[in-house]
Amino acid sequence: MSEAIHLFLPGALRIGVPEIDAQHDMLFGRLVVMKERCLQDNALALGDVEDLLEALHVHYATEEKLAHQIDVDFAEHHVRHEEMLLRVGKALKEAAEGKSDAFGTLRYIEYWFERHIVQDDMALGDTSGGVG
Repeated sequence: MSEAIHLFLPGALRIGVPEIDAQHDMLFGRLVVMKERCLQDNALALGDVEDLLEALHVHYATEEKLAHQIDVDFAEHHVRHEEMLLRVGKALKEAAEGKSDAFGTLRYIEYWFERHIVQDDMALGDTSGGVG
């Protein structure tokens, strides 16, 4: 397996499934860009929020497809994704509307991603044997 270049995904968060690792890297990259824009503009653009949420939907569908391919029970993982989409979606939209601290919200989401990868996605990578 060739090592892809991950600009935003730390080595400790790579699960060993190239497609998933690339998507995680892209998601962290989006957060970096959003934080930079937030610092420059002191605001969070609704378009950036919608783009991030769409990327999450695509990413979660990829994880679910992989789980089905390797015959892994994905029910609990799916529930955590759905809860995350609701909570993070609400938090991001409130931040974009100026109802909460946008930069703090982005930092929390970044932490949530890290925690989710360690607690949930690592097991998916271990089960897949690095196939993806």
